[in-house]
Amino acid sequence: MNAAVHELAGRDRELRGLALLLDPTALGALVGAPARIRHVRYKPGTSLLASFDTTHGSFWAGVWQDGDKAESARRRSRAVSALPGIAHSAVGPARSDRVLVAALTRAERAEPALRDASVVRHNPGRRLVLRTRGEYVKTAPGRADAALRHAHRLRSAGIPTVEARRLCGDHTWAAAAWGSGDLESHPSAPHAAAAGAALARVHAHSSGAPVEDTADGRAAAAVRAVRTVLPALADRAHALSLRRPIAGRPALVHGDFSADQVLVDGRDEVRLIDLDRMGTGDPARDLASFAVEELLRTGGSPLTEALFGAYRTNGGTVSEGEWRSWMPLCALERVIEPFRHGEQDWPTLVESRLRQAEEALS
Repeated sequence: MNAAVHELAGRDRELRGLALLLDPTALGALVGAPARIRHVRYKPGTSLLASFDTTHGSFWAGVWQDGDKAESARRRSRAVSALPGIAHSAVGPARSDRVLVAALTRAERAEPALRDASVVRHNPGRRLVLRTRGEYVKTAPGRADAALRHAHRLRSAGIPTVEARRLCGDHTWAAAAWGSGDLESHPSAPHAAAAGAALARVHAHSSGAPVEDTADGRAAAAVRAVRTVLPALADRAHALSLRRPIAGRPALVHGDFSADQVLVDGRDEVRLIDLDRMGTGDPARDLASFAVEELLRTGGSPLTEALFGAYRTNGGTVSEGEWRSWMPLCALERVIEPFRHGEQDWPTLVESRLRQAEEALS
């Protein structure tokens, strides 16, 4: 268990067992099998949720300040139990997630084949992604309408995305599997160029809705996240947050654009995916988000260069100066990801990402 986890647990004595859920070795000992943490959601003094994998499958665990939610989780699924020796705790299979289990159960009743689907990704309390029969199935409360509406709008405009269908209410939908992988795992300049052309067409649309978030709000949240887990880095994070972007004209934006949101095939064709976060915003942020993710992951920007070149050639209106002005904030928002992804050496990785952002953006 690293020193930063001990310090975090010492600052947050409301959550008993917090340190054990952040240490894969200790978590594995609690559940009786080696554990690999996949995603962490932490609200200081309130709750910590973690999704994790073992040789027996995908699971989640949580601790809360009081026992109401732990009891609720156990009532909603017989597969959920308390963690040994930890008050106000719960643990169970990914499908028993206390927020998602009701919607997923309804979807499984509608389509029994889902019971045999494999877990692809789990953000506890937020979303679960399954893979079955040539589709990816997502359960995320209140997000199906947005995902299906945007998929229909893009397809109607000839913008490449995948077919999607509703499974159950506004919580669960399915999107067709397509291609040979994504642009992150299969980097290719021609595919990046095709993605840039598609993004230019997305940004050509006005969503007709108010801007859903602001640079100030995003910056404050990013600094708060760093301060919560590593207070010694808070001043550096705050300094980075002061570099505000140039405000652009609002348009329809992807909202979480990066190389893994672009599916590719062998013919230089692409499909844009994960559309449930689309909305109104500054289109420059989509480009900056893509650039920062590539920079932090690889240390370079060849895909960004190909993407932006095609973006401009195909009528994209965002200038290089505009999207580069968003890079400090986009980089700051990704600094905390090693903690949220449960990386074994997350304190070192968070500091490394912050330093990388500072050096690249100085």
